[in-house]
Amino acid sequence: MPATNASAFRPGANSFLVHVFGRGLQDEHYVVERYRTGIDGDIRRLPGGKGHPLTLSLATVRELRPARNEILICKGEKTADSGVQYWGSSAIWGHMLERSRFLR
Repeated sequence: MPATNASAFRPGANSFLVHVFGRGLQDEHYVVERYRTGIDGDIRRLPGGKGHPLTLSLATVRELRPARNEILICKGEKTADSGVQYWGSSAIWGHMLERSRFLR
């Protein structure tokens, strides 16, 4: 089967990477940190709501979708080693290309 991009199946589709770490999604609430990647590969944290971290329920975390240049890190509020990371497609490639410069 020839390779096709996701938008051929669903208009406006956005590919992203899901990385589950620790115990996975074992908590009921998660602290969410947002990051944005630049064209140069730099990753910058987006400011939260007046110094207070964003806390979301498990159901909401499961439905999160990052923008193409966004990284969302969701850490369990009570269970320290549980959570998930969502990496937008541009964030993945920008990070990999940035690292490839050092591997030569």
